[in-house]
Amino acid sequence: MRVVAYLRESADPSEDRPAFAQQEDIRRHAAAHGLDVVAICQDVPRPGLTLGREGYRSLLGILGAGNAEAVLLPGVATLSADIVLQEIMLWDLRARGARVLSTDAADLDVLGPAPAHATRRLVRDVLARVADYREAVAAAASPAAPGRGGERVVVQLMPTADDTASADTAD
Repeated sequence: MRVVAYLRESADPSEDRPAFAQQEDIRRHAAAHGLDVVAICQDVPRPGLTLGREGYRSLLGILGAGNAEAVLLPGVATLSADIVLQEIMLWDLRARGARVLSTDAADLDVLGPAPAHATRRLVRDVLARVADYREAVAAAASPAAPGRGGERVVVQLMPTADDTASADTAD
C-alpha cells in the first residue's frame, strides 16, 4: 500500500519527539508492515514564527493527486494536541478516501470505528451529521431535484403582521 507520512515537530523541543525520531518510527513501521512510503511531509517550527501547516497541505495535495492510499502518522497527536481538531482532521482525511495509520499501537482505539473517548464519539457524530446535511443540500440543488425537471412546486407566501397592517391602511 502506498502511504504518505506526516510528522510535525513542536516549537517547544521539550514537548514532542524530534522529527528524526518520528521519521525512524515511520520507516520501521512501514518496513515491518510492507508499506511503500511515497513521501514524508513535515511541518517544522521556524524561529519567531508560528508553526505552519505547509507539510500538511502538501500531504493533502499528494492524496488529491491519487499518489497514496493512506496516511501514516507517528501518533495521532501529530495532527494536533487538541482531540476535537484531531477528529476533524481524521474525518477530513477519511472523506478524501485515505486510510489513516499510526505507528503507535495506543492509537488503535482512536482510529477504530467506535473510540472509547466520549468526546471523540460526539465529534464523529456531529461530523457525520454535517456530512449528511451537506449531501441533502447538494441533492436539493442538483438538476434532478424536484422542481427542476418539470414538476410543480407550490410555494405559498404568507403575509406578516406588517404586511396585513399596511394592506388595511392602503384601502
